[in-house]
Amino acid sequence: MKNPAPLKTISELVEDYLSERLLRPATNKLYRDVARRFTDNTGLYLIEEINAAEVRKWRTAVLSRAKEESWNTYRRHMRALWNHAIRHHDCTSNPFADTAPARAPKLRKKTVDSVDLQTVLRALRDTGDEGAYVRPTWFWSIVINTFYYSGIRRLQLVGLTWKDIDFDSATIHLRATSSKTHREWFIPIAQPLRPELENLYLLTTERLGRTPRSKEQVFNVTLFNDGFKGKTMTVDQLGASFWRLSKATNIRISPHRLRHTMATELAASKDIRTLQELLGHTNISTTMQYVHPDMDRMRSLLETFSS
Repeated sequence: MKNPAPLKTISELVEDYLSERLLRPATNKLYRDVARRFTDNTGLYLIEEINAAEVRKWRTAVLSRAKEESWNTYRRHMRALWNHAIRHHDCTSNPFADTAPARAPKLRKKTVDSVDLQTVLRALRDTGDEGAYVRPTWFWSIVINTFYYSGIRRLQLVGLTWKDIDFDSATIHLRATSSKTHREWFIPIAQPLRPELENLYLLTTERLGRTPRSKEQVFNVTLFNDGFKGKTMTVDQLGASFWRLSKATNIRISPHRLRHTMATELAASKDIRTLQELLGHTNISTTMQYVHPDMDRMRSLLETFSS
């Protein structure tokens, strides 16, 4: 049944769409940001003004300054909004569906070189908290090692509570509420990571003056640095700290690069099915992106020409 009072503006469409869906706050923000970017870039805000020609002009403008993945993300979200308008309102066509995505080059995942990773960890270890770019330095060392040895995502790390860390079974519970794929699974605590997490538990206990409660955040920098606002660490605070760390060391390091680094190194074992479970991929083709050809084996194959 069509809405008796059709929506007029893109912002109205966004809010109507989000009111129907049960999305995460970060996803809601992304839809609003994409719609706002379209309006800011094109000057169009009325639904009736938007057609395939206008969308193609926007695509050209976006691709002139951004990567193909950016355009494809914008298109995907705007297409979903227009599909909603067709289903529930008086919209008859979807100009974003009629406009093709960009063919993005398939590049290798960006990783952190092992030497660079050790350089960052050494810089944190050798730098005192006084005047450090991220504080406390020991806390951020544990964060980096957790990303590297677990391969979890930013939201998963921020969402970890102490009940998710089981030292007896040496496992970490990754909950569906913090998962990109909306599923839960368990991963083992890697041996090099265990003492780091145990140390964090002891320092958190010392800071609180009591044992951490099961529902309290594991990685809570606000306990140890009064410069952070709020009572728990947020994804934005996490990202900003990695940005400062990258700027100070002149080494590009981020949670996602550490995840890619871990996955790329483990993919060399060829146990792709186990790696898929560890990373939480629903499709093994996603995991296969981390599998790279062995240069020595390729060289040996080519040398058969001369044999």
